[in-house]
Amino acid sequence: MKIFDTFDHPDGWATAACAFRDDFATGHRVQAAPWGGLAILGHGELTALSRNPLADGMAPVPGAMAETPRLHSLLSRALFTKSGPVHRTERAAVIEAFNTVPLPEITREAVKRIAPSGKADLDLRSDLVSPVVRSVWAAIVGHDADAAARLGAALTDVGYLLSPMPDADKAHLADAAAARIRELSLAALDAGTPFALSLRASVGNDLAADLIAGMAFDAVDTASVGIDAALRVAFAHRGALKPTAQCANECLRLASSTPMTMRLTTDEIVLGDLTIEAGTVLSMIWAAGNHDPLVFPDPGSFNPGRGSARPLMFGMGQHACLGHAIVRTTLLQFLHMIEERSPSINGEPGRWAPMTRDYLPPVRIRF
Repeated sequence: MKIFDTFDHPDGWATAACAFRDDFATGHRVQAAPWGGLAILGHGELTALSRNPLADGMAPVPGAMAETPRLHSLLSRALFTKSGPVHRTERAAVIEAFNTVPLPEITREAVKRIAPSGKADLDLRSDLVSPVVRSVWAAIVGHDADAAARLGAALTDVGYLLSPMPDADKAHLADAAAARIRELSLAALDAGTPFALSLRASVGNDLAADLIAGMAFDAVDTASVGIDAALRVAFAHRGALKPTAQCANECLRLASSTPMTMRLTTDEIVLGDLTIEAGTVLSMIWAAGNHDPLVFPDPGSFNPGRGSARPLMFGMGQHACLGHAIVRTTLLQFLHMIEERSPSINGEPGRWAPMTRDYLPPVRIRF
């Protein structure tokens, strides 16, 4: 079996489609992961495993985080690391809470308030995308302006470790920040937003705070990176751009800014001719599935009119990202802004290298 080495390319790739072209051309849809277990690349294989309840959550390893116990605690309480009945119960509670959120109104107001009304020259992510995403998350969970600012600072510190290139010298900052995120999440419940009230009614105060804290990094930092990457795709295909859900999906598919997540098999799984043993780590390479030519013909092209095949930028199945609606709805509001305001961007969009520190170099957006 081929060993997965795509992420080892030193300079990244022109596009995600280029990154996986040879893997699909040679039929290597499942590979051996160099860090252990299997790397799953094919759209069909990813879909089958993500829908299989025996491919479940993967908790953080305690020994690997001995120096950061509070960060380990935060991750252990996060929904995406849990499995079995506990995961299903808590996931259902979070879904029910998200169903109370008027996302279109929240995202529309955030973009309207933060995007400049006149001429301006801004950093795309730090001056526009990230403030909007923080504002949306704050409105959902109940952070006021001061708490949202403190959350942003804490997430920056946590990001020193929760990144493709962790900085061990700043582990103490990340660990302290994990505690602050949990405290801010607990305090937010008192604001009584529909989301907070629903989640607290379902699981109680402490667990609600744990779940909110566990979602915060992905809801703000990961979402900001994803929208930033998708907007670069949008500007690169300005002539075909429309503010539709299909167009937003195609921008996100091509961006594929979250390349993979992890699963762990709880029992033996048969996948075609392959038998996967219990306890096997599965690296779910969603970015590859998004560029599988069997599902997305000419996978590197921008085509908002693609058929019914489901892109995998948020995963699939029982551990699919619950924040997908936040990202999609916020991106859609940005697409409306582009249509109405016709801004331009300046700067190099960057190569596809989401596992490196310098992924997505700064670009400016000009109104």
